[in-house]
Amino acid sequence: MDLNGIEPMTIAGWVTVAAGSGDCGEPSRDKKMNSDVLDVAHFAGVSFVPKSYQGAIAPSGDSTIQVSGVFTLHGTPHDLTVPMQIHIDGKSLTARTHFSVPYVQWGLKDPSIFILKVAKDVDIDHALVGGLSF
Repeated sequence: MDLNGIEPMTIAGWVTVAAGSGDCGEPSRDKKMNSDVLDVAHFAGVSFVPKSYQGAIAPSGDSTIQVSGVFTLHGTPHDLTVPMQIHIDGKSLTARTHFSVPYVQWGLKDPSIFILKVAKDVDIDHALVGGLSF
């Protein structure tokens, strides 16, 4: 049981994103990130496998939950909890999340150089669209 006294609910599925699909708006920086840091030639995908969630999901309209699972980056799994905003309209579902990945703390190369310093975390915005089956 968590500190708020709410038992987590189980959830299943997975999300996989192409490791090189990020776009910071600077092609040369994206190229360096993809080759030198993410090594997309060897680690083509980044995945998240949800295990549980906390919060209530309304049968229609908007809900906010916390989803906990395993985020695999560069072949290494990391426990991660992300906030998720869900909208249900009939059998259609949209989920949005925003979170930070501490990639340097997780063992990936710091791309900073002498005169160029880069953030040690990367912000992720992700939207999922799907359908419900009853």
